Amino acid sequence: MTEKDAEIYTWAQFDEDAEKIAQWAKDKNFKSIYGIPKGGLPLAVKLAHLLDVSLILNKDDMTRDTLIVDDIVDTGGTVERLLSSLGHGFRVASIFCNEESVKPDFYARKKTKWVRFPWETEKTSRYDGTV
Repeated sequence: MTEKDAEIYTWAQFDEDAEKIAQWAKDKNFKSIYGIPKGGLPLAVKLAHLLDVSLILNKDDMTRDTLIVDDIVDTGGTVERLLSSLGHGFRVASIFCNEESVKPDFYARKKTKWVRFPWETEKTSRYDGTV
């Protein structure tokens, strides 16, 4: 994969999409946010501020009032593994979603090609989620 093959996602787009997710989440009465490491952490921090809720860093501290977030739901494997360990009743939001996989409760953008997020480098973007 090269830079020309990737969608280069910007901080401005991130801010816009975080606002969209916050608007969706604000009437759902979430008490906390958990970001799936590592791509979900920047979004979790931003949403914790926008929604004025706690940031959960340990998945064992989550309750059903916790919104789980990730930067992208691609194959859906990461979200499925987490939810299977937690049980039912948790809600998930992401920035991007591959519409052919498991869908989160809310997502801001449809994934159409590889995405490189502003917190990644070209090298780490290729390996994110595979290490």
